[in-house]
Amino acid sequence: MRLPAPFIKLPLRFDAARLQAEVQQFPPDDWRAHPQGFAGNAALILVSSGGGENDDLAGEMRASPRLARCPYLRQVLASFHTVIGRSRLMRLDPGAEVNPHTDIDYYWRERIRIHIPIVTDPQVRFQCGASTIHMRAGDAWVFDNWQPHRVINPSGITRIHLVVDTVGSAEFWRLVAGGSAPGNEPAIPLVEFEPQQHTDFPLERFNREPLAHPATVRSMTQELVTDLRSQPARQPDQDQAEQVLIDLANQWQALWAVHGPEPAGHAHFALLLERSLRNAAQAAANLRLPSNGAQLSQVLQRFLPPLFPGFRDFLLTFAPPRFERPLFIVAAPRSGSTLLFELLARHPQIWSPPDESHAEIENIPGLAPRERGYESNRLEAADVTPEVRAQLLRNLSWQLGNANGQNFMELPEAGRPASVRILEKTPKNALRIGFLNRLFPDAQFLFLYRDAAASLGSMLDAWQSRRFVTYPQLPGWPGPPWSLLLAEGWRALAGHPLAEIVAFQWRVANESILQALATLPRERWRVLDYHTLISDAPGVFERACKFMQLADIGKLAQQLPQQLPYSRYTLTPPAADKWRRHADQLAPVLPALKELEIRIQNLDNRL
Repeated sequence: MRLPAPFIKLPLRFDAARLQAEVQQFPPDDWRAHPQGFAGNAALILVSSGGGENDDLAGEMRASPRLARCPYLRQVLASFHTVIGRSRLMRLDPGAEVNPHTDIDYYWRERIRIHIPIVTDPQVRFQCGASTIHMRAGDAWVFDNWQPHRVINPSGITRIHLVVDTVGSAEFWRLVAGGSAPGNEPAIPLVEFEPQQHTDFPLERFNREPLAHPATVRSMTQELVTDLRSQPARQPDQDQAEQVLIDLANQWQALWAVHGPEPAGHAHFALLLERSLRNAAQAAANLRLPSNGAQLSQVLQRFLPPLFPGFRDFLLTFAPPRFERPLFIVAAPRSGSTLLFELLARHPQIWSPPDESHAEIENIPGLAPRERGYESNRLEAADVTPEVRAQLLRNLSWQLGNANGQNFMELPEAGRPASVRILEKTPKNALRIGFLNRLFPDAQFLFLYRDAAASLGSMLDAWQSRRFVTYPQLPGWPGPPWSLLLAEGWRALAGHPLAEIVAFQWRVANESILQALATLPRERWRVLDYHTLISDAPGVFERACKFMQLADIGKLAQQLPQQLPYSRYTLTPPAADKWRRHADQLAPVLPALKELEIRIQNLDNRL
């Protein structure tokens, strides 16, 4: 929980010698390893979920049988006049430490941890933010665990603290308000042991709502937005991240007004959470909260799923439909793939994600470029495991919508089709045909190409607009924020002109497509050029639907305009010679691409 100071000493003092005597009764086998696996750290459970040997954060808290053998420890807990949550004795071996970390879990948003040293040494140091103190035996402290903190024990003794988690109470927060900062500590009378006192205290029972109330969601998201806005200069992608949080709170309120907390509406909240996590993933990856330096992406992963505790289970138990002959548009960046996607998605039998499926793939463990040394966006058939397949099918299913405005997950379970025809596009697919073919052995591929000069001109515009940044802080890249496709060999381009970078991206994408399509049966792929797409949209639609074996295409094709509206990623209105604005920059790189361009133009497997 956030506090106004790193450390606050509470106006309570306890008999350390008596506490030590009670602790010494427990044998070594009663101590268990730290839940995060910190070396030299161990814990002895006093209050836990169900009173068992666990580190669970939720569930009805009950006292361990050990606590009945510790009358003074019980009086210590009661003296805080608050609801007692998870409580343990925490042991730190000589020379060990609690590694630096920040408590950014949703659990800590409403809880504070009390520390009472029982066995300690003046050399033991507790760091929180920029402050470092020694907590004397018998004193009681709270600290701002939203800040990075650590504990160091360079002494020769085994340090033992009583740690108590609590949501607080009116009387407890008056205790905190009456506390003192380190170095300004008044004399505090001892809380004596009362042998005849029957001690009792309330325990947490209700600590996990099936679904968070909209007021909780709005308060949490507003805290994060306010935190982001507390810095003097705005960070890249901050606008997008803030909008995701604001939209989450607003849409949660809207869903609650329709469904309330009833289980029948849980799919809608799960879908909203999944979308919010996906939309925030790229924007939040390079943002840090000014308050504690934590990565916003990590905070959201810890904060958002607990708003619906059954969210992950809901995802895992969801059975995706059968994906029948999915169609993947493969193209180099800025070749018109969005325009083609928006054209084909008009067919009512087509289901598709609302946008490019970067997050659906790269949020799967092991597939993100950051987990692969940022070598490239390439994925191969060998990257497909049963776990990857299952997760990707679920991820895609959750995003599917159709031309009628339906979302697959929002359909009644009995009304969902058993199989779907999906359409997907992203320029990264150029480097992933083998991966997609292994996932979907009946997949179809539509190769859209655009002549090099026009593509490169549009790619230059994209880089310069800063609207297509894919890796804002690409490790080892000294140039402008990396945009568009990441292909192997990019490091060799450091310091080169931007025209050479986009020529490299265009070449690698198209060479990869040609190489991959050559390994597939000809009936599973077709080639389409950009000029045909923009000059004969109805014909392209009709032929593509026949290729996909979709029904009722004649009437739909006749209703299409001869000239399609601009795609959502259009920067400036299309023009045949628009690329000539960059003619001087492109002149040195176009000759080297001519042979590849001719190879593509000579492909005879036309749509």
